[in-house]
Amino acid sequence: MIYYFSGTGNSLYVARHLADELGEKLCPMTLGIPSREDLKGAAVGLVFPVYAWGIPNVVARFVQKISTLREDLEGAFLYAVMTCGDDMGYADEVLEKALGRKLDAAFSVLMPDVYVCLPGFDVDSKEECKEKFAKEKETVPEIAACVRERKQVRRLKRGPFPWTKTHIIRPLFNRYLVTDKYFRVDASRCISCGRCSKMCPVGNIIVDEIPQWQSHCTGCLACYHACPHHAINFGKMTQKKGQYNLMKQLYE
Repeated sequence: MIYYFSGTGNSLYVARHLADELGEKLCPMTLGIPSREDLKGAAVGLVFPVYAWGIPNVVARFVQKISTLREDLEGAFLYAVMTCGDDMGYADEVLEKALGRKLDAAFSVLMPDVYVCLPGFDVDSKEECKEKFAKEKETVPEIAACVRERKQVRRLKRGPFPWTKTHIIRPLFNRYLVTDKYFRVDASRCISCGRCSKMCPVGNIIVDEIPQWQSHCTGCLACYHACPHHAINFGKMTQKKGQYNLMKQLYE
């Protein structure tokens, strides 16, 4: 079984590819936890995006729940596949701390950048996206081969200064930027189509003429990227930034 979380589509894309390679079933992390029967001697995959060189709060909640099945987890081959736009720091160690056990294998997969809420951050160019998708086609079958053979391996792109990014920058990022209080809607652009609400993976948006956020944001930016008229922005920082619409292609 492969459990996944995806905001803008990258991790769902990888999870589907991996599931096809392995002949496994997919389950969103937001829909529950595995049963003890699911874990017995099985290969259990966790596929999700890296947020600020760590794990999304949705993933943290999921793994804290399955950590109660610690004895059953010990008998499973537990691996993680983490998507990132550039590097992933020590996100695997953050995951292991939440799980309460070591991973049997861990991998990172480069996918198009989607974070746009700070200066210097924007979506990748079409050429960069094409290159990353081409690399993904090579990387995921290699991951699947490792899983089939139950290889104890780590193939991770930690990047420069990984400890500083994960243990110093990440806590500040989570404290000040994982919030929906900065989202703004341009009412002259918004058509009340509800796409932002539909694409929000945690059900955090209600559309009453214009979108209203409900204060349990996971920071995925699916609402921003899904808006067909660029009516949603995160403060002033995203007004001239690009959008990334893979999730729309995966679901429609």
